Amino acid sequence: MGLWKGAWFLAKHELVRDGWKSLFTLLFIGYLLLFTVPMMHSVLSGDSNEMMNWATDFLYLTFLPILGFVINQTMMRYWKENSYTRKMALWRILPISSRQIALGRIIQLSVVLFCAQLVYFILQFVFVRSMGADISVITFIQYAVFWFGYSLTVSLIYVYWEIGHSGKVYFFSNLIYIAILLAVTICFTTFNGGTMVAASLHAIDDGSWWMPIIAIAVSVVAILIGVNRIESRLENRSYRA
Repeated sequence: MGLWKGAWFLAKHELVRDGWKSLFTLLFIGYLLLFTVPMMHSVLSGDSNEMMNWATDFLYLTFLPILGFVINQTMMRYWKENSYTRKMALWRILPISSRQIALGRIIQLSVVLFCAQLVYFILQFVFVRSMGADISVITFIQYAVFWFGYSLTVSLIYVYWEIGHSGKVYFFSNLIYIAILLAVTICFTTFNGGTMVAASLHAIDDGSWWMPIIAIAVSVVAILIGVNRIESRLENRSYRA
């Protein structure tokens, strides 16, 4: 079985297996919109404070990338049962190459993330516009593409730690990443006084059409690097649960 055919087979298998569990992702999107829509409206209308600016950035930077991960039993048990390691150990004894596993996981991630963020940004646009925000459709599409590029790049880092390390290492790597983002958002709000979310939207609206292109280009490079790094990690890691 060729590389792409095998990778797509794995991705399709995981997508079909998740099935109705994707509904949990929709519930999470609704929960995220409950917070981000009022925050974004306040930020765009200029009726926000430092705490709201920080919270808006923090929610975007931390939660948008994880929309590419379906909430299922494997995710919920990774700490206690080291479920990702068990799954990779099983796949490694099958006639499947490490590169096919890496590429298949990235394809699955990309499909889920695209679908989830398509729903998220469409609903966000509808709600924010209904609240009186003056945002053009073209500007918002570019804005959504920019954040999709960011999300895909960051989620690839999560995948590397997810299937390349034990559950406990994956957990602590996530904590470290969240701490870094916490520090970044606090510093940006403190020294800049605004938000990354509003700044990106305003920049695109002012003519920075190249921003989403750069974001997607970076994510493509991240995919190429990610496939190689994940393949190498799968070849050399321990599979003891």
